[in-house]
Amino acid sequence: MQFKKLADHRLVTVLAAATVVALIGAGAGYSAGQITSKDIKDETIKIKDIKPGTVKKLKGQVGPQGPAGPAGGSNVSQVKNLSGQWQARASDVAGLKMTGDGIQFGPFASPGTCATAGVDYARLDFSGLNGQPLSSLKNLVFRGRFLSDTDTSGVGSPAIRVFFSGTGTGGDGVPNEPNRFTFSPNTQFNNPLDYQITQGETHVYVVTSGSVRYNDDPGNTPSGEKSWSFWASQFPGATISNINILGGCSGGTNLSILMREAQVNGQHYEFGS
Repeated sequence: MQFKKLADHRLVTVLAAATVVALIGAGAGYSAGQITSKDIKDETIKIKDIKPGTVKKLKGQVGPQGPAGPAGGSNVSQVKNLSGQWQARASDVAGLKMTGDGIQFGPFASPGTCATAGVDYARLDFSGLNGQPLSSLKNLVFRGRFLSDTDTSGVGSPAIRVFFSGTGTGGDGVPNEPNRFTFSPNTQFNNPLDYQITQGETHVYVVTSGSVRYNDDPGNTPSGEKSWSFWASQFPGATISNINILGGCSGGTNLSILMREAQVNGQHYEFGS
């Protein structure tokens, strides 16, 4: 479900409940024991049926997390350019751009070569949690899509990586690599039923309720694909050094990725110029 649709649905629910209260308070012949929100059929109450002052007041209490959201939706940030907390990696700038619909990666003519930053792949960095404990990251969600002229079997989907303090040898067998967890939409729990890899369709990637790999970007060790909670518990004293989205270094032809939204520990970011 898209974030905006969720918020709109909750607003209608709150407005419907407000109508019940208004009917009771107006002496419409009903009592609190006779009518509740369960007595109102879904989608029968329209905003036009409610006094403008009541609508305005209730809208101020409904944020993207539901009724009485923080400061009436003040946890929504509009990201209109690649600066501040959201930036293209300095070497990758040519492969990323802000559009009216979000942040676009590519298109990359031959992303499988993974040879030249900004040409075969690009990385979008988020620095908003740098220096914070890894254990403090409870919510990491992205919404986006990918397109390719050829079928990538999901390999062309964006990879989301969380880097943290220290180095180690993970599933790729390379020693002394920067510690990181890698979320790939096409390997979730090693179960195809959990994959969100349809090209052209907008997907929600829920990292902190998904599966990740430790120091294994290519997925060389499938048995290392475990839940976020499992891997995070293995590094109790670690601190976050970077979060990024990697587009490319995968497969397909003329691969492009469009990231629309993100949510980090309840802070909602909407991408688009």
